[in-house]
Amino acid sequence: VAVYNHLLDEKSGFRKEQLFYVFGTFYGVLFAGIAYLLNHPTIGLQNQVEDPSRILGWVSYCGIESFGSVMVSLFWSFANSNFNLKQAKRSYGVMVATAQLGSILGPTFVNQFGHSLGIPTCYMVGAGCMLMLQLTMWVYVKMFGVAEESPKVEEKKEDPKKKNKAGILEGIHLFMEHNYVKGIFAISCLFMVEVTIVDYTMKVLAKDHFSEEYPCLPHDEITGEAMNCWNVETNSPSGMSAEATKNFTTFMGLFGQATNTLSFFLSFFGTSAIIRKLGLRLTLLLFPSICLIVIITVRMYPTLNVVFAAMMILKANSYALNNPTKEMLYQPTSSSVKYKAKSWIDIFGARGSKAMGSVVTNAFSSSASELIDKGSLVGMCVASFLIWNARFMGKKFEEYTETGYIVGESNDDDDADGGYSEVSEGKSKNVEMASQQNDEQDTSCAYYEDNELGAEEEGQSEPDEDDIVGVTSPTKKQVVELV
Repeated sequence: VAVYNHLLDEKSGFRKEQLFYVFGTFYGVLFAGIAYLLNHPTIGLQNQVEDPSRILGWVSYCGIESFGSVMVSLFWSFANSNFNLKQAKRSYGVMVATAQLGSILGPTFVNQFGHSLGIPTCYMVGAGCMLMLQLTMWVYVKMFGVAEESPKVEEKKEDPKKKNKAGILEGIHLFMEHNYVKGIFAISCLFMVEVTIVDYTMKVLAKDHFSEEYPCLPHDEITGEAMNCWNVETNSPSGMSAEATKNFTTFMGLFGQATNTLSFFLSFFGTSAIIRKLGLRLTLLLFPSICLIVIITVRMYPTLNVVFAAMMILKANSYALNNPTKEMLYQPTSSSVKYKAKSWIDIFGARGSKAMGSVVTNAFSSSASELIDKGSLVGMCVASFLIWNARFMGKKFEEYTETGYIVGESNDDDDADGGYSEVSEGKSKNVEMASQQNDEQDTSCAYYEDNELGAEEEGQSEPDEDDIVGVTSPTKKQVVELV
């Protein structure tokens, strides 16, 4: 994250689209190197000895996790910077649906060719996809170009108070300063607490189900020996039988395919239509409301089939509804919020929310019934808070898009205290009223541009050229001082 935020600074010399080439090359080389080392007899897959000190596994895990966080965050930041609200409503659903195609094709490829080609070869194919990533970005830039940030009209001396906020920690400063950014964090991440609880509940129920259906026995009827899952010393099962493990794996594979397929159809056919029909403000309320209904249903009917369906609904709607809507919330924000604050939210916020969910599951993991009883209460509390937050964010989003206010934008013409900011609520409201009066041009308090007033509106006759005196429009600072 530190490297990512450093490269986002203008001083780094990289344009936003060039970061795709930088990180695409890095991850391409990293994954290709891992794929090559997986064939190594000692540190690769040929060595079946389990050891926590085997570094290659840790590097692979961290590489995949960071790629999923950094590159996805970079993509949506780039999209938010190049699409307006109307285009976002029309296109974001299709984008999510296309991403779900990748989620379906990837596991399908591994299932079909993983056994014949081997894991290292499949890993190398994934590394090759990094070249496709860079190629598609290059083609997009050549065909459509990129949105350039509007240059500042007047250069000001660097404010020492703001200077310390720049750099890799600027995203955290923006998060702490603006309630709107905190609201985006809540929508982006806190639902993962519920998902983690329900997901763990499903896996516990599935494990109990298949362990009961295919029990671990001290005597295998086929080999005549004790099963590998049977502990001879304690004379008790120490895990799942091979048949139970196989069926559990098949169950999870079915879950993945069903979830991604449902998400694809919802994203492709439902997302854009729902947003256009209901508007973003009401659509924001849909997902947390669905979460609350699902959690209550799981609490009332705690069976494997019900939890399986509940998890499908949560996952699919998080992709189809929550992802596009929370990305649209970045429309009335500055470039720093879109890139820097978003990177901290998507990476640390998401991981932190999963960790919070894991704390709950670990605390009540002694039995499935206690996990459902206590975990559902936590889930309902989180869902209720998210419904309140969605109402707040929908209201703020409409307010900022109507007034043209940009969250996180440095207003050089404002007072040193921050001027027009949603943190200073009273001043913000007054400035908005003055701006709206100016736009409506129907009150005596409105300011008019010089070329907008004729002689009749001014209450005077047309002046001669010698009588014309230069008049300048009021600045935003003057409006603030007037209010």
